Amino acid sequence: MAKLTIRDIARLSGLSKSTVSLVLNDSPKVDPATRRRVLEVMRRHNYVPSFAATALAKGDTGLIGMIVPGLTWRFMANVNYGVAKVVEDTKYEIVLFTSTNERDYDSVVDRVLSSGLSAGLLVVTHDGQPLDRLTDLHRAGMPIVLIDTVGGDRDLPSVGADNYAGGLAAGRHLIGLGHRRIACILGPVDHPYVRERRRGLRDALAEAGIEPDPALEAETDFEHQLIRERTGELMALPAARRPTAIFAFHDSAAFTLLDTLAERGLRVPEDVSVIGFNDIDAASHVRPALTTIRQPFTDMGRQAARLLLTALDPAAEPAADPHPVLPTELVVRDSTGAVPATG
Repeated sequence: MAKLTIRDIARLSGLSKSTVSLVLNDSPKVDPATRRRVLEVMRRHNYVPSFAATALAKGDTGLIGMIVPGLTWRFMANVNYGVAKVVEDTKYEIVLFTSTNERDYDSVVDRVLSSGLSAGLLVVTHDGQPLDRLTDLHRAGMPIVLIDTVGGDRDLPSVGADNYAGGLAAGRHLIGLGHRRIACILGPVDHPYVRERRRGLRDALAEAGIEPDPALEAETDFEHQLIRERTGELMALPAARRPTAIFAFHDSAAFTLLDTLAERGLRVPEDVSVIGFNDIDAASHVRPALTTIRQPFTDMGRQAARLLLTALDPAAEPAADPHPVLPTELVVRDSTGAVPATG
């Protein structure tokens, strides 16, 4: 199918070509109902304007859009700091857009299009969001870099952390302390980062000659109540199969673990060791302080911003690696210890 033009969008929406052009350029002359009408036709027919041509026509390349899953996410401050430290020394300014599971990328892209954003996009991805629209934009000439994504659409440049190595390091740490019955509280296994962290743990067990016990893998969603229930089920196993250590798929899940174990009268790490993933700021302030796998969120922001700036500079050489995967790091604190004698 031939690529649609502005003339086609005008015909399909029953408007003039000049009106469609005004919508694309975010003109205040267009009333909201007309704007919605044009954007709906564009979305229905997968119309993507040429961002390279739009930028040249407008002479406006001073804005970088950044789509984030929510400003309240605990690691967002670190990612934003990394981006800002790179961008603040350039001619660009950052414009923030938010996208949640209730507000998908398509609606956010509509807002980006209608705002006349013309330089490029940084996108902090989150689970369950299709990347098709972003891929279309990138193919149409708009520079886009994903943050916190590994194994996604290879057409889109991305910066991520080594989730597999993090899971492997967590497993090796616990095994080195003498633990052999190691449980994991997983997020939804259809999410790539969850599978990679689990794969790393499984490989650590295999290295040590430990046969994985399916009963010690507890899949959850992101709700604390389900994490509590799965923790209770693990600790209700017969003594010979009960875990002496638990690996949580992120720090917030580990915090729920600590609360649930305390409610059951279990001490951490004397009775059960707990290790998390991410190393958000609160990890060092809970009691006991959480052993965890640190993700380099600030560096991810820096690297993504540099990738995007390279793509925006017509004189720059293309990035040698458009999909860098940054190392994770084991941070040992107080929530892990030697296997209990009864273990």
